[in-house]
Amino acid sequence: MKDNTTILTIITWVVLLSAVSILLNDIREFDFNQFKAFQNWAKSADSNESWLTSKNAIQWSYYIISAALFFWRAYLIYGFSYFLSILKEIDSGNYFSDTNIKYFKKIGDIFIQYTVSVLILRFLLALIGESTFNFFNELKAEFTFLIPAGLAFYILAEIFKRGKQAEEDNKLTI
Repeated sequence: MKDNTTILTIITWVVLLSAVSILLNDIREFDFNQFKAFQNWAKSADSNESWLTSKNAIQWSYYIISAALFFWRAYLIYGFSYFLSILKEIDSGNYFSDTNIKYFKKIGDIFIQYTVSVLILRFLLALIGESTFNFFNELKAEFTFLIPAGLAFYILAEIFKRGKQAEEDNKLTI
């Protein structure tokens, strides 16, 4: 079993490092000139124009939503890092530990929170006209597996919880 967990740990590290490098590259390629333009907005703003409907406010909201999308992607990567802790527990022989149960629930929470939040943010981006948004296309793209995977991790947490109870009951019987 130790060989399998070692292989899974290496694969998890490769996935995590790849995801972090992709995220950092996307952040590097993001147009940060919008932030500089927004800082100069006060100099050129028309005080009679409503700020909420101004072009700068729309650009600023695009900037904020894009930053939020980067945050949620980082949060998803953080969720994947819990696999390392689960593998460490399994490697030490603690299959049905409270730690594994807690981490399975956290991974499920993160997957579902990520999916719902990103769908909302992409919908907002479409509202301000910076992207196209089709709910069904978004749902069948990358999100199709995240909600069922999140629910599967909730189920795994429950299975491990019952496995722990069975293990404790088994220790009490001779």
